[in-house]
Amino acid sequence: MEPSTARPDLNPDQRAAVTASMEPQLVVAGPGTGKTRVLVCRAAHLLEQQNVTPSRLVLVTFTRRAAQQLTDRLTTLAGPEAQHVRAGTIHHFCYETLRAHPDPADIPEDFIVVDDAVTDAFWQRWYEAHERWCVENELHSYRQVKTHVSRIKLGIDTVSGRLTEGLRAYGEMLADRGALDFDDLLAKTRDLLRAHDDVRADLAAETDAVLVDEFQDTDPVQFDILRRLGEEGVHLYCVADDDQSVYRFRGARPANLRRYIERFDCTAERGTQHILTTNYRSNRSIYAVAETVLDGEGRLKQRGDIRTRDEGVEPVRLVACDDPEAERAYVLRQIRNWIEDGADRSDLSVLTRWNRRLAALERDFLRAGMACETSSSEDLLETPPAQKLHALLRVVDARRRDRPVDAPMTELLRQMLPDGVMARLRDFGERTMPGAGLWAVFQTIVSNEQARRSAGLDPVAARLDRAYATITNLLQKTREADLDIGRFAREALRQLGDPLQLLRRHAATLTDPVSLPSVRTAGRVLEQWREAQDAPDAPRLLLHHRTPQITRLWRQLVRRALNIETDPPAPLPEIQEALLARPADEGIPPLGADDVVLTTDLEALLRWAERTDAFPATNDTPQILLLAPDAALPSDRQTLLGVAPGDVHLVDADAAVHSPSVRLVKLLQMTTGPSAAEPLFPEYVMVDIEATSTDPRHCRVAEIGALKVRDGTVVDRFSELVQLPGDLTADERETLRTVCGLDPDTDFGDARPEAEVWADFCDFVGAAPLVAHNGQRYDFRVLRRLAETHDTNAQWATTYDLLPAAHDLFPDLRRYDAAHLRKTLLDDDTDTAHRALADCEDQQRILERLQDERVRQHRILAHEPLLPLLVAALTYESPVPDALSPDAQAFLQVGHMWALRDASPAGDDLRSLLPRALPDRLRHHALYAVIDEEALLTVSAGLQPGLARRLEALFAPYADQPLRSEALDDLLTHLALWGEETAPQGEDVVTLSTYHSAKGLEFERVVCMDVHNNAFPPYFARDPEERRESRRLLYVGMTRAERHLVLTYPERERGYDRRLTPFLDAAPGELLHTVENDDSPR
Repeated sequence: MEPSTARPDLNPDQRAAVTASMEPQLVVAGPGTGKTRVLVCRAAHLLEQQNVTPSRLVLVTFTRRAAQQLTDRLTTLAGPEAQHVRAGTIHHFCYETLRAHPDPADIPEDFIVVDDAVTDAFWQRWYEAHERWCVENELHSYRQVKTHVSRIKLGIDTVSGRLTEGLRAYGEMLADRGALDFDDLLAKTRDLLRAHDDVRADLAAETDAVLVDEFQDTDPVQFDILRRLGEEGVHLYCVADDDQSVYRFRGARPANLRRYIERFDCTAERGTQHILTTNYRSNRSIYAVAETVLDGEGRLKQRGDIRTRDEGVEPVRLVACDDPEAERAYVLRQIRNWIEDGADRSDLSVLTRWNRRLAALERDFLRAGMACETSSSEDLLETPPAQKLHALLRVVDARRRDRPVDAPMTELLRQMLPDGVMARLRDFGERTMPGAGLWAVFQTIVSNEQARRSAGLDPVAARLDRAYATITNLLQKTREADLDIGRFAREALRQLGDPLQLLRRHAATLTDPVSLPSVRTAGRVLEQWREAQDAPDAPRLLLHHRTPQITRLWRQLVRRALNIETDPPAPLPEIQEALLARPADEGIPPLGADDVVLTTDLEALLRWAERTDAFPATNDTPQILLLAPDAALPSDRQTLLGVAPGDVHLVDADAAVHSPSVRLVKLLQMTTGPSAAEPLFPEYVMVDIEATSTDPRHCRVAEIGALKVRDGTVVDRFSELVQLPGDLTADERETLRTVCGLDPDTDFGDARPEAEVWADFCDFVGAAPLVAHNGQRYDFRVLRRLAETHDTNAQWATTYDLLPAAHDLFPDLRRYDAAHLRKTLLDDDTDTAHRALADCEDQQRILERLQDERVRQHRILAHEPLLPLLVAALTYESPVPDALSPDAQAFLQVGHMWALRDASPAGDDLRSLLPRALPDRLRHHALYAVIDEEALLTVSAGLQPGLARRLEALFAPYADQPLRSEALDDLLTHLALWGEETAPQGEDVVTLSTYHSAKGLEFERVVCMDVHNNAFPPYFARDPEERRESRRLLYVGMTRAERHLVLTYPERERGYDRRLTPFLDAAPGELLHTVENDDSPR
């Protein structure tokens, strides 16, 4: 490759490391010493000076995010060819190696990688079955069992007792799936390289160099893999810091550094060991105090080796608080004071030792209206919608590969049903269906009322029906031709029914803009303007408000809602009373009859127009949408001012929503939302079956009714009685009389044989999709049985059950049987005698009602991510809180939550438009009285704003690929290996993190909590190495800070006294100042 002219400045230590020879190298890089710069520059040096081909260069990182960052920086430095460098985690490197050599590795060619959801489920069940043995062996949770198993597979611990059988069963489970877990990727790659010289030689032949980041976090197996590559002649270049090795619980061994040095003779004298000695991050006082925490024994760096570029000596502050609650309160005040001093939220972080402390801290921040994100809330794949979708995709993949589906189906059921229901399912299966899979047990429970009663699951029958119908609906959908992963994922998320929108909880109280005639009229005006935007001389849209800041906020709201914002966004305009949605080349050009104006004050608008000559033609004024009905003028006054009354449209003439900005949102919802429901399919058949029992396996079909619907209109009907057999039982006769309204003695004189009726029914349906209420549980199963019994082929491939949609759209109903839906949704309690065709007519009306409700919700939930812009506008409007309409209250609550999480696509707009962060602005505004602080906490429990957007980003690389293809396997591997690290994150939030999760991050100002003797070292530290790692963990946390560091701890916790950690005993007094916990932290 040609050398790049742009090369970052390197200090002498860095330059020596970058330009070192092609012998195995070790770079010891402490916090803030530029290790990433060295890695990137070394990679560029190899590409440009050593002529290494990009595809033969491997970058091994600890996380996928780190790999992406290195690749981006390398591409900037060395050019676009650097994108072909193989960058990823060690697990991903092993995955690619095993994919290339499955036969010698003795694994299936189409193996998949299972993620934590699968392994957690297995070991949780195993732990529950062997809890007593586990506790006796100091394994107090399934996670500890899982960690122990991992260490066994990596050769760190030994297997004993009942766990031997557990590992055998675990291996069988993986084999049934054709799957490997994360530890298998490592262990099998090690075994492959150890046992097959030819594979090792092939791998070395296609790999010139391997650059390893965070080498101190390697475990024995990872070290063995890298060592064997080095011994085969691959250039190894490892960057490490023994002072930051904090993952011993995952198997990491800092001793690997010594082993590497000894094996490859890495010494400073030979020019193969380099220590970076300049810290560019922390000031002198922070680093000096942090370094005293470390044990000097066995370090590669000696105390004093590292110099700080920033010679600042502002002391580190130490604060003792009464208890954990007082500590959190102090931290909150400290963060707020830093923000008031002008610090950016993105420059602030709070670190805690334990996840449970992190959760309590997050609740306090949310209650205080302070935008934050936590390391515990970033795992997108742990959210319920993602877990259900992930489990469903594993089922689809198992079916695609003809693998057993019971295990992935069990995981899907576990995600969809409560633990108590799952326990009863397992109990029923063990008692009555030994050896059967849980999916078979579930199908029996759903279809057999007696079995359901025996399992004690009658009270949750509706929930079971819904789960079954949803699963079968979605599996039916996978049969569609040309179905891609993205479209299936979106449909699955919709049918799985998880609230990806916070507004959905307010759906019952939100006003449908269609219900407001004046909003409908104004919406048509705006829609006509929108449709004309592709014309050469497109009409203009002007936004006017006497408060220029509201005008600017409205402009951004309109641009984003109508999808006319550019990428990157157009520069924000200067503060003006009136602005065009699309900027003109110069100023405000004269407006004509095809143009549209949004305003709240007609007189003020006309005065502005007179000053600017915006309405030059007296009889050619634009269409004016007036968002404040009380500002309307009498028609004679409008005529006198030169405005035709027909050109002025009042929006929300009855003032139903009490706010111009809320009216604007309603108008945008009306403009962009569907005006009427679309048919479920262009053509479909609504079907209903009457039979002698509710058991679809054994019932005798008595009547089939069906409606053919085309473009939403019933075009044909089918109704046939089926000849009954002569051996009907008394119970079957009674069911026909009392349930179906059919007398078996008098009503079946003209009935025809079942085979004839079936043939005519198949001819009536053709290939059209079938629709039924509770069809997946009953009607469709009966039809499948008939198809297996008779010769006539059924052509249809798609079935759709109404039940999940009813649950999804009307979650608060008591029951979901057809009669209750008809009474509740249609206000019709007429007795139709339960005849098949009459039921079809009812079901068609119910479907139309469901479709209408879906369209209504589509409108009222539209533009939720933009609600922070509305909240900002409301803070300038300053309406009386008690006067806010339900819509305004809901928008305010939800918009505030989006702002707290910094999840809105309009986040950059708000940062540019507002003098202070929106959560702060609202917190000090009278409108904050409307905010329900307790409701904010539910978001931190999994319901996250922006979740749909983050999921879309996660699936984006595979969205256009066919669902039933190897791309689905690639996606599942992507999810298992990389998780959600490419999902967007907030940019204007305080980061709350555990010490472990903060590794690799840096902030201008940091608060380190829990610096007491029960956390550092932790109460469970039993040996000297655990204590040394605890020292390193505190050191890692403290060295996240650049300029300001505060240490806090509670003096009493859970009834026990706490003291300052002994690790700080050697800290110099002049650099560590103890301050009182008062109300004014600096």
